[in-house]
Amino acid sequence: MNRPDNNNSNTTIIRGGLIADGSGGALYAGDILIRDSLIEAVETAGKLNAASGNIIDAGGKIVSPGFIDMHRHHDIAVFNEGFGDIELRQGITSCFAGNCGMAPVPNVPAFRAQLQNYLSPCLGPFDDINAKNSFSTHREYREQLEKISLPLNMGFYAGMGAIKIAVKGFSAAPFSAEEMKAAQKYLQDALDCGASGLSIGLMYLPECYGAAKEIAALAQVMKGGKGILCTHMRWETENLARAVKEVIDVAKEAEVPLEISHFKAAGTKAWGRVLREAIDLIENERAQGMDITVDFYPYDCGSSTMMQMLPPGYLSMGVDEAIAGLGNPVNVEKMRRLLIDGEEGWDNLSKTIGWDRTIISSVSLEENKKYLGKNVTACTKEFGFKDEAEFVAQLMYGEQGRVAIINQSMSQEDIDTIARLPYSSLISDALYGDMKRPHPRLTGSFPRFLRDFVRERKVLKPEDAIHKMSGGPAKRLGLSDRGLLKPGYRADILVFDPGEFRDQSTYLSPTEQAVGLDSVFIGGQQILKNGKIIRRDAGQILK
Repeated sequence: MNRPDNNNSNTTIIRGGLIADGSGGALYAGDILIRDSLIEAVETAGKLNAASGNIIDAGGKIVSPGFIDMHRHHDIAVFNEGFGDIELRQGITSCFAGNCGMAPVPNVPAFRAQLQNYLSPCLGPFDDINAKNSFSTHREYREQLEKISLPLNMGFYAGMGAIKIAVKGFSAAPFSAEEMKAAQKYLQDALDCGASGLSIGLMYLPECYGAAKEIAALAQVMKGGKGILCTHMRWETENLARAVKEVIDVAKEAEVPLEISHFKAAGTKAWGRVLREAIDLIENERAQGMDITVDFYPYDCGSSTMMQMLPPGYLSMGVDEAIAGLGNPVNVEKMRRLLIDGEEGWDNLSKTIGWDRTIISSVSLEENKKYLGKNVTACTKEFGFKDEAEFVAQLMYGEQGRVAIINQSMSQEDIDTIARLPYSSLISDALYGDMKRPHPRLTGSFPRFLRDFVRERKVLKPEDAIHKMSGGPAKRLGLSDRGLLKPGYRADILVFDPGEFRDQSTYLSPTEQAVGLDSVFIGGQQILKNGKIIRRDAGQILK
């Protein structure tokens, strides 16, 4: 029997809760002893001496590891006042930035403004950050993180898009031999600073121009267990299986583990059969020993930047030139023809998903706020534009390309299929571009998963869902001291009533924060008590 020191104020006992230990094993009634920053003991109920220390009565409540979100776009938001509120209220105790190839570093003076302008719909505005913080390298970025009080644990990936822009801007040309060496050095520098791997965004500029061989050559820097390859694939619609095959080939050639980011089948023509083909490819490789896993978010709508809707053939003139050119009818006609005719190897979302399923979610100019919450087709008709191409051109021209969108693209049945995969993990893919009208996944992903997939529709058992938010992502990221409720592990712990912990955000009211968490511990420190955040300084930088 474990007996805590009666005089040790750094001891906490969580007593009588239903323990979901993060492994996927069945829930059981138990007690947990926390001493300082670590879990000292986990016992069945009644075996721990509960006479002293900080005692938390968890009767009737679930006790779980803190949730790990390995895919958020908070690279810049982490420096903002109030960061951590929406994350902690969802039970997120660790999160990872630098996803989809999009990262604020490395950056170089020649392309810094273009990079920041391009990233702002997803990462948020850089103006305040540029005034208060200065970072051009992964080393400087980490140093700035070390200077602030982190309300939760944070890790990051190196972004291939940022690396490529630092080396050669938004050019469509492949790396030369010397440029590849420079790119590989950037990636190695990121890994030396604690990056968990390399993220790529093959649907985005300038990576959409890159070939598999080039990606593999860069990713080989991680060979030998130095990091994982996280992929926003080139196609997520009818060519989903082809996209899966491409990233499998890249990871196999580079000899690195593969994580398929926000795995989905987008567009009605891709639902069902196309997803099954992609899953069969993955499971065939897993059966042969390949280290490949997937993640997903619990919504049937996606969110991104309007830039991904524009044809690469039009953008190849250069991003700044292309956006400025949308004020010229000749260029608008060029874009219109490419949207109609399509391009080989490009996922034309205006056709595969549709303008009528593409909702304007973020703009900066007052005169454009009348479009918020409306789809492109509706805006085109209501405000008298010739067609969708003309509307998109004028909007992107006025906003200098800084427009975020929500795509109504997925089937709930497909999402449920992915959720049931034993090798899938939950993410939010939260964007921070417009905090007034974001996708609700920013504020609600993790409690929504428990409410919708577990409590209401019973797609998963609670222990399976919690594994996908804790032990599963921890294993994927190589976090050997987090994600499970085990002696010796970091005491990142949640206590909540499963009937009360819920999301409140919707597409119409997306900023409502989650409610119902009783307690959040990070490194043994109680961060949230009775639903209120009481401190915000216990986070660490994860490696």
